[in-house]
Amino acid sequence: MAAPLGRDTLPDHWSYGVCRDGRVFFINDKSHSTTWLHPRTGEPVNSGHMIRSDLPRGWEEGFTDEGASYFIK
Repeated sequence: MAAPLGRDTLPDHWSYGVCRDGRVFFINDKSHSTTWLHPRTGEPVNSGHMIRSDLPRGWEEGFTDEGASYFIK
């Protein structure tokens, strides 16, 4: 992750969403535009969680900072 993800790390009028593959997108609530890059750092961010179609319903795959996968229910 490029930066800690939380509303307190975003500039005013920005929010974020997370795609099924774990990628984070940022929303400029004033201009109604989106970007894959964090508005402060200019870097892409991954949530560390991924919803995989081969997992049972309600399960997600996450990754540690070292890249090891784990599963979350």
